[in-house]
Amino acid sequence: MAMKILLILMMATGLDATSETLEIQTKLGRIVGLRHTSYMGRGTIYQFLDIPYGKAPVGPLRFQKPQPYGSWSGKLNATVLGPVCSQTVNQPYKYPGFTEDCLKLNIYVPNNVSPSSNKSVMVWIHGGAFSFGSGGFYDASMLSSVGDVIVVTINYRLGIFGFLATRDSNVKGNAGMWDQIMALNWIQNNIQDFGGNPHDVTIFGESAGGISVSLHSLNPNNRGLFHRVIAQSGTANSFVSISNSTLISIDVAKMVGCSYDPHSSNDANFIGCLQLVDANDLVKATDLATIRLGFNSIIKIPFGPVVDGELIPRNPLLMLKDTSSPEHNFFKSLDFLAGTCTGEGSLVVGSLPILKGALNFNFSQGIPLQEMRNSLVPMFTESVLHTSSHIENMICAKYCVKSTPEEQGRSFLHMWSDADYHAPATLALEHHSNSIQGSSTYQYVFADEFSYSTPKGAPWYKGSAHATDVFYMFLYEQLKLSTNFTEGADDLVENMRLYWTNFARTGNPNGPHLPHWRPYDEGHSHPYMSLKSKNIQQGFDFRKTYMDFWNHDIPTAVQNDCGPNKCSVSVVG
Repeated sequence: MAMKILLILMMATGLDATSETLEIQTKLGRIVGLRHTSYMGRGTIYQFLDIPYGKAPVGPLRFQKPQPYGSWSGKLNATVLGPVCSQTVNQPYKYPGFTEDCLKLNIYVPNNVSPSSNKSVMVWIHGGAFSFGSGGFYDASMLSSVGDVIVVTINYRLGIFGFLATRDSNVKGNAGMWDQIMALNWIQNNIQDFGGNPHDVTIFGESAGGISVSLHSLNPNNRGLFHRVIAQSGTANSFVSISNSTLISIDVAKMVGCSYDPHSSNDANFIGCLQLVDANDLVKATDLATIRLGFNSIIKIPFGPVVDGELIPRNPLLMLKDTSSPEHNFFKSLDFLAGTCTGEGSLVVGSLPILKGALNFNFSQGIPLQEMRNSLVPMFTESVLHTSSHIENMICAKYCVKSTPEEQGRSFLHMWSDADYHAPATLALEHHSNSIQGSSTYQYVFADEFSYSTPKGAPWYKGSAHATDVFYMFLYEQLKLSTNFTEGADDLVENMRLYWTNFARTGNPNGPHLPHWRPYDEGHSHPYMSLKSKNIQQGFDFRKTYMDFWNHDIPTAVQNDCGPNKCSVSVVG
């Protein structure tokens, strides 16, 4: 089904009976885009696709910080989506090819293109575990049209290409994050040519994209690049936000014939060798190395952001908690909206092929209590907290249930959702709220269950699966052609798009005819908006006892349990 959806998406962004090309002049050169006079029966949308913002990061530029593309000669054809950043082909989505020359962005403009329009700008950073995905997969036309904002979606380097980190100062890591920052600088310098206001920019993203925008909001060097942040199903203080890619990098290098000298402090030869390897061979080797990680590939993202002393100077949790730091000050100066889906643990179910090799039970029937107690909780605790059986007992007391395997399965997924998504988002909201700088803080919980994103092979699963809100936000009209939604989804999608774009324009998601959304710091009950078809309503203190458990009880216990060689940084709470 995913392939069919993508084909529909690609057709939607191409020429059709109501579209035509147009040409405009920009500071960088002339550009040819598309004008859809009645997009999805809604209104006029302009699309400028596959615009280069960075030079091809190939040869000696591979793994390095990006370099600006600059201007182009002649006319730039921006009417079709091009190949996406090099990544695994072992995924459900199909793309129009793969390339390292992928530092491109797409611009969606509603109603008219005029430098005097001064429209608010939203910049989407896609998810995909920092390993797969593309900006072009997300058709932002309807979001742009509904909210009368300009939306930009971007590509950035993925996997080993974007997140190789070595001991050599020339490859400190985070190349993919630097790509994102270069794209934001490009937008500052050029979006006015398309009618956008560079002084009114909101960055938003989901999963790895949510982690990305959250990390950027802790970097005061980004001041002026954006002004509001929406973090969906991912924040900088999640235990998966920071990677340690050294071991998998060495494993990948061995497979492609590049030797790593652990006794040398200079990795120049190692890096130079990897820069000569064919991109497809690096992708295949990364796939094999990820499989070898087994359960740890679920716990930790193999290639992702690292603490490099520059873009990410120290552990994000420490920056978040240090109220006197410039990082914390910058974060609190931004309007901040964050949320999660109720069933984020769906990602674990999607990784069942890995778990089946280590566990001896039928996952489709749920999880037996003894397996939860003796296998899953210990593996989770050791991988995430690196601590003792005392912490295991605390977690099991909270999530081990003496009823049916189905109920135990759902409790396991709640454990995962709470620890990795809900609690980090709640903690970030807590640290952002009550800002003396006048910035706003809002929380949402997406609760619609959607058959397309629900994990297969687990009939006991309940909840809104990871990324369901993204399917609603960007792909709803295309998905309706082949998939059934819950009754009332039309109104939910419309309201969500209005909430998001209202927030982007004003820092407040509320607007005419919308259910009122109270800010997170209004009173002491921490209001949040529950987003569900035919049932958008205000909630309070989302899963409070579980949030307190991960954000307060567990960190305290871990700190008390720490020895001289472990727990130097608490990874939750």
